[in-house]
Amino acid sequence: MSPLFFVWIAARPLAPEQTRIRWAGCSAAAVLAAVVAMPAQAQTHVRLYGTVDAAVSSTRVSGGPTENGLLSGGQSDSLWGLQGREALGGGSYAAFALEGGLDVARGAPDDPARPFNYQSWVGVGSASLGELRLGRQYTVGQAFVSAIEVGAWRDFGVGALLRAADNYQVSRQISWRSPQWSGVQLGASYSFDAGDAAAADAAGGSAYKLYSLALRYEQGPWLLAASWEQASALRLDALGGRRPSAAQLGASYNFGVARLAAGWSRQRNGFVGRNGGDGPAQWQAAGLKGLGPAEFIDGGRLDAVYLAASIPMGHGEFQMQWSQARPNWAWQDSGARAKTSQVMSLGYIYPLSLRTSLYAFAAHGRAYAMDGAVDASQPSVSQVAFGLNTRF
Repeated sequence: MSPLFFVWIAARPLAPEQTRIRWAGCSAAAVLAAVVAMPAQAQTHVRLYGTVDAAVSSTRVSGGPTENGLLSGGQSDSLWGLQGREALGGGSYAAFALEGGLDVARGAPDDPARPFNYQSWVGVGSASLGELRLGRQYTVGQAFVSAIEVGAWRDFGVGALLRAADNYQVSRQISWRSPQWSGVQLGASYSFDAGDAAAADAAGGSAYKLYSLALRYEQGPWLLAASWEQASALRLDALGGRRPSAAQLGASYNFGVARLAAGWSRQRNGFVGRNGGDGPAQWQAAGLKGLGPAEFIDGGRLDAVYLAASIPMGHGEFQMQWSQARPNWAWQDSGARAKTSQVMSLGYIYPLSLRTSLYAFAAHGRAYAMDGAVDASQPSVSQVAFGLNTRF
């Protein structure tokens, strides 16, 4: 598009109340024009991409009424992003990613305070040394193990109970991914502070540092992955010196007529990704929201397994998943033993084109809380959804 077009837009007379809107639009258009012009001028490849997903859903949680409405991100999260890569010579390159989640139902960012809440990193790499990334990103453990997932249904995928494989991101992180050697790849990541630093400082706490090591093998029909993650430098007086950790194993095999997947995890002393609901108030105040219930943080263990299969059927694909998590604690208020949680789903995806698909799924969870996996109320939840997913 010619730059003269933007000059004409800027110069065109408008009413005073429209001036602010005009210049905001021109600024955004100028940025896009610069992005489009980059490849020719700087030999940099920049890609704008995204996913828009919405579904009509019906959800019922035990003890409450059925809620019908519009669900944003039924098959996969709605998001948009920019990726860039520039050759530096000698087989090396520089790269970046800026990616933010979207709430399609409300027309708003997932996190208004953080427009690029999914990814915002810059890095360098080469074919012989691998890739180094700096910024907000997924841990290598999450990235490697979550690849076995069959159906990414919102709140009912592999991360429903295997929370270290759920869709979570970590701030202030440095990560490294090795080249692939005969299908084998190593990864390591470290966050200087993955928690809320401001809240921790106000409470006299310390940083939430998170380590992640991962290994995967991808060759032909096989995908194997393993990871270990652990948090450290937590407020010792708040958590009794315990460190949240998660070990994960995952595997999938594509037979052609079906793809089968299995996973296992052992999570201790809270959810390392801080994606277990709000959690106790005292840990929220210390910048440690999302570790899970107090019983889990206080020496608890949660062992989970995951089984899934996808089968081509007609022009689409039939997907089925089941996962189970066994907690080893009793609830403090009632003294009742925590129940085994189970999550199961059946779904079908029908492609309308290479980028657009229709889908439907039905899911059910027992002793399962959608926002935090395990909860003292140990509710049951059922959901049915029909939606549309398109990518650009």
